[in-house]
Amino acid sequence: MLYFLMIAFALQVNNPKDTLPATVIIPASDFLDDQPKGNIIVNAEAQHVDWLFNNTGLVLNSETNLLKRITIPEDGQYHLYVRSIGQRGSSFRVSVNNTVTKEEFGDTVLSWKKGGDFNLKKGAADFKITRIDPGAVVDVLVLSRNASLKAEDLVPFQLAKEVQLLKEYKIPPSSDVKFGDVDGDGKTDFMVLERDFSAHVFDNSGRQLWEWKAPEEYTKERSEFEAPGVLWDFDHDGKAEVVHWRYFDNKEWLVIADGASGKIKKQIPWPTRPLPHVYNNFRLAIAKLTPGAPNELVVFTDMGGTININAYNNNLEELWMHTENRKKDHFGHYIYPIDLNKDGIDEVLVGHLLLDAKGKEIWNHFDQLFDNHDHADSYKFSDLNGDGKTDIVTANSETGVYTYEAMTGKLMWQQVAEHSQQIQVGNFLKNTSGPQVVVGGRTYGNRKINEPYLFSQLFWFDNKGNMLFKWPGAPLNGNPDFVKGNWSGTNKEQLFWYKFKINDQGKGELYFPDPVFHMFDFMGKGAEEVITLSQGYLRVYGAKQAHYTNKDSKKDLMYLKNNVVNHTHY
Repeated sequence: MLYFLMIAFALQVNNPKDTLPATVIIPASDFLDDQPKGNIIVNAEAQHVDWLFNNTGLVLNSETNLLKRITIPEDGQYHLYVRSIGQRGSSFRVSVNNTVTKEEFGDTVLSWKKGGDFNLKKGAADFKITRIDPGAVVDVLVLSRNASLKAEDLVPFQLAKEVQLLKEYKIPPSSDVKFGDVDGDGKTDFMVLERDFSAHVFDNSGRQLWEWKAPEEYTKERSEFEAPGVLWDFDHDGKAEVVHWRYFDNKEWLVIADGASGKIKKQIPWPTRPLPHVYNNFRLAIAKLTPGAPNELVVFTDMGGTININAYNNNLEELWMHTENRKKDHFGHYIYPIDLNKDGIDEVLVGHLLLDAKGKEIWNHFDQLFDNHDHADSYKFSDLNGDGKTDIVTANSETGVYTYEAMTGKLMWQQVAEHSQQIQVGNFLKNTSGPQVVVGGRTYGNRKINEPYLFSQLFWFDNKGNMLFKWPGAPLNGNPDFVKGNWSGTNKEQLFWYKFKINDQGKGELYFPDPVFHMFDFMGKGAEEVITLSQGYLRVYGAKQAHYTNKDSKKDLMYLKNNVVNHTHY
């Protein structure tokens, strides 16, 4: 499947044609804007097939019709083609300008099937998926004057024309990859962390430099959560060290290892209690707790019942420790060292507790969020009200979106958005003043009836907390991330979510075959690339027409710290 997909992407990039003559391609994703409850999206792997158009199919679990207005390029006779999958009892038909096909689709194994001919005039036409018996999957439908069109002819025309695949890496199965330059060649290398905390370091060419295998003991406990790790050049020799968790001599260790070889340079016991214990949230981040370049490490250890926050210098000498006796997840899932008062030194935010650079408490909201249920799942930082001061925006589970004055903790506003999971802030929408807040509102499926467990939908708010709208019409199955960055190289932030580029109307346009994972100046040319992570592949995509300054943004250590290294799903 993946081999076929890569051929598809290569053809897309190198194909000299811009269009298929007199052909209208209608991907399944075009129906997501107003999709009804019950329909879900799937990829080729889930359907056990070699290829789906855009690696995205739509399972028609609802009988509700799907409508789209299409544009016919010229007068003439058009042949309908439908690519679908199904089984006995599932099916659908297609209607063009209210003429319904006699043929049914989605009632057998994967097929590319003709659906009849239509005499159409140039201009707008109504297209409809109708008479649905639930269970069929459709990935693409086509109207073409070509009477012998094949599914393979569509391969070069997947996804957006402006997207190009720049890098592809085959990696161990992982949902957690960390980035830095471990060999000093100025290129982006990376560390792949497996769910059991095993580590694999690769150079920019994709060559594995070394690996460390975690022990089998307590694999189940570790594998439920994101693994801890960062890459950072602590000794300023131009080569990043690797910081991560290791276990040997019957103890858990926090180690700084040579990035290119894995050899331990410094080690201390991980600040947790002796095993057995749980691994709710073990996290690492680079901090700037003293004047000069950022070169400290903060460690978040949520072992269940006790939560430690530790700060260390570049030699792993402890600067301070803050301990809270609270239930797991009470402080969320990550630790954020960030300069909130613009004095050049980081504060440390963890959940609804803010500490200064010396570990002294600035404020907390234990009175409002007194247990672990409504913890903060995601945090972003922006001047929401234009007063020149940084504000904090959090996605706080069922209590929704909270916005705070960063240094006082004063609540500015609160809004609900289902189980608020992911969040982003920026000037994304046309004709909407001030920054907007967009939330991935999570809902849950019923696994007893084989529904996907997680769904998400975008909730849009203005900077005063007024609800603007939602997209799409019904939640999409998945647990998607936001990324944003300088995609075009023109210093304009572009938002992406799931597989979609989010346009200035707040709606998604399918851009990538896999969910987005990270976004930064991977190539070192001044624009920012989107990184996807799925099914054992790490891929880097850029804009074909990006403006490049050929200046590596990662040379700025604050950019490297805040935009590259301190990255998390949360």
